Amino acid sequence: MVKFDLKSIKSSFKTRKFKYGGYAAMLTASVVAILIVLNLLVGQIPAKLDLTHNRLYSLSKPTVDLLKNLKKDVTIYALFPTGNENPVISEFIQKYAEKSSHVKIKYIDPYKNPGFVKKYDTSGTGIDEGSLIVESGNKFRVINRYDMVDYSYNEQTGQSNVTGLTIEQKLTPAILYVTSDKSPVLYQLKGHGEDTLVGLGISSEIEAANYEIRDLNLLTEKSVPQDATAVIVISPKTDISDIELKKLKDYINSGGRAMFLMDLLKEELKNFNSLFESLGVRLEHGIVMEGDNNYNAGSPVWILPKLEPHDIVNPIDLNNMYMLIPSAQPIVETKFKKRTITIEKLLTTTSNSWLRKDLNSTSLSKEKGDESGPFTLAVAITDKADALNAKLRPRDAKIVIVGSAIFLNSQFSKNVPGNLNFVVNALNWLQDKKDTLQIQPKDLTTFRLNISATQAMVWAAITVVGIPIVILVLGLTVWLRRRHL
Repeated sequence: MVKFDLKSIKSSFKTRKFKYGGYAAMLTASVVAILIVLNLLVGQIPAKLDLTHNRLYSLSKPTVDLLKNLKKDVTIYALFPTGNENPVISEFIQKYAEKSSHVKIKYIDPYKNPGFVKKYDTSGTGIDEGSLIVESGNKFRVINRYDMVDYSYNEQTGQSNVTGLTIEQKLTPAILYVTSDKSPVLYQLKGHGEDTLVGLGISSEIEAANYEIRDLNLLTEKSVPQDATAVIVISPKTDISDIELKKLKDYINSGGRAMFLMDLLKEELKNFNSLFESLGVRLEHGIVMEGDNNYNAGSPVWILPKLEPHDIVNPIDLNNMYMLIPSAQPIVETKFKKRTITIEKLLTTTSNSWLRKDLNSTSLSKEKGDESGPFTLAVAITDKADALNAKLRPRDAKIVIVGSAIFLNSQFSKNVPGNLNFVVNALNWLQDKKDTLQIQPKDLTTFRLNISATQAMVWAAITVVGIPIVILVLGLTVWLRRRHL
């Protein structure tokens, strides 16, 4: 039979053991209560902290500035089947809506709303599930799902792997495009076997920089159209006619802007060189080879040029990017040029480079007869406005000439970011634009911790055996000390 001794029970509440035990229990309960309250409070705070190593879920400053100054309503349609939304894309586009009340997000099931999708399918090839449509007023731009990621191709396995996210690179320029009253028009010359931006696979990148691309045939056009922001000529295989030469000269002399990307050919293109000589430079016939291994990519003809200080190449240098210019011909200044002309070097080689004029030679070493460097591979030319006759040339004429066009082939432009950045920066410089959208892709590279088998056993022993033993010893020590209180 159990006999309760109330006096003994009351006295037990006054012992030092109960007192210290009670303090410990109260302290533990308080800490748990504080943690619960903090957890509830933090869950109610809308702000989030992006702790990813490359700030995967954060918008860059150019995007934030654009959204901050946005005046027009923009709707982003995300084409996903109901219940099958991509969480990464959804999280990212939601950031745009959080930064501006003018941005609305709407999810459209493309299979339940085929008529809606067809309205935006201007090419007639269909719009893939997972794509985005950005619309403001009567302007819209479609961002294909495959344009929102970067891929790398493994030649050994034949597999492609996603290496980065380019959602922001495509979405921000799309918003800039649909909210702009007027987009700069870039005319690409055709009729001489030129490469095209579409053929090179970089038209989407140029359009993403807010340019509208149109073809130009100077044999059928009376002159370069007045709405031309700039003219681009990419690797012509034959020369322009005298009539076309005159039209190009008239355009440039009236303050026109143009970019010439010239590949080395067997024969000199005399009319093109005549145009360049009127601007104070000419293309030297031959191929430049770089002997300094720090400035070539394993072959003397694959040049990693020096980036000279200029608004076109400074952003490339600041972002620690490089350029790869293969099979380039040098650009040299003529002995005489107009006083109004300024020639600035953009890309150069080292003094260990040489010029191979014998194109039949297969040697990769410097030979007798080769000219020693350094050489200039790209220049920016400014012809000042005519102060005495504003009608003749009301503004500065601006020209960019590069002694190679191969660097824009997909083999180089997709794998060497500096190459494509150079073209976009040059186009922006041609239209006197300084606030370029320099948005880098979000790197999805996974960093791995590589440890040996021995290291794995040591860490396993520490976590599975060592730490529990330490906790057990500490617990026993506390218990032994308190049992005598």
